[in-house]
Amino acid sequence: MNRDVLSSSKPKEVVFIRHGKPLSAHNEKVNAAEYANWVRNYNKSPLDPVSQPKQITHLNNSYIAVSPLLRAKLTAAHYGVTSIDEELPYLKEMDIPYYKLPFTLRSWHWVLLSRALWFMGTKGRFESFKFAKQRVEKLATHIDDISSKHPRVVLFGHGMTNYFTRKALIKKGWQLKEKDSDFWGVTILQKVG
Repeated sequence: MNRDVLSSSKPKEVVFIRHGKPLSAHNEKVNAAEYANWVRNYNKSPLDPVSQPKQITHLNNSYIAVSPLLRAKLTAAHYGVTSIDEELPYLKEMDIPYYKLPFTLRSWHWVLLSRALWFMGTKGRFESFKFAKQRVEKLATHIDDISSKHPRVVLFGHGMTNYFTRKALIKKGWQLKEKDSDFWGVTILQKVG
């Protein structure tokens, strides 16, 4: 194929939109049992009405996929989405681990510590890191397949899942064009062909 034709073809685009800040995302000092309850509340929480997106990306002519978790669905609704093309179970957040440890920490410090233990393979009553990575590999393959029919795919998802899916897509030839991993953050990948 002529190189000029390749360079002029419009790239496919995958847009990850991280959910808005949950109302329950506070950071008080808690023990292990209270932290486990914090995780449960975080997973059921509505969005904080004070927290708003820094930018809104357009959804025109996009294939819309959403995580089954409430905070992602509410974020899509905030964007004005009234009809989604697909609810993707693989897009749900990687489980937030929690362990019975004998101390008190701020909630987000628990998240960091628990994630570190989880990355090292410490097991618990939640999906393993190995299983979660396999899940996002399947998600990346699915997104890559969808993009062959829909040149712009918008995913309303979660921080860790977005991060590892992004890495898997980059291995498949996608290029990072924009990145924001905060609440409401928009990350864009593109691929020619």
